[in-house]
Amino acid sequence: MKKHLKIILIAAVGISSFTGLMVFSFFYLPLLNQGGLITGRSSRLPEVYNISLTIEYVTQPIESWENFSLFGYNTAVLDALEEKCTVQLSLFGSGALVIGINGVNGDWVYYVNGLFAGVGAADYYLNHGDSIYWKHVNV
Repeated sequence: MKKHLKIILIAAVGISSFTGLMVFSFFYLPLLNQGGLITGRSSRLPEVYNISLTIEYVTQPIESWENFSLFGYNTAVLDALEEKCTVQLSLFGSGALVIGINGVNGDWVYYVNGLFAGVGAADYYLNHGDSIYWKHVNV
């Protein structure tokens, strides 16, 4: 009897944890992000200043650019990357995936201000002073 009660209790905790995660992901996370609190700005600025960009390759030296600006509403992470590097994209549906930077093809991930962005580079709008870090992931 005690074994069945323990299993029921573990299942109830698991279901409530999963439900809580789903509620947070689908209801609270989008509300937090409406003001750009998690994934950059909610809309593009006409220009951004003091941007830094770092590219970490698996087998090549790190490249870095600091204190540059973007203009003309071209102020997404992808715009910054294309400003300083040769970029290869794979287009799909309504988006694009970065598959190569400066001739180095493969899987790439990026971070802004030390945090994993979690959205496409064309959809992350920068703020003044943001630091972008692209990393080649050897999978």
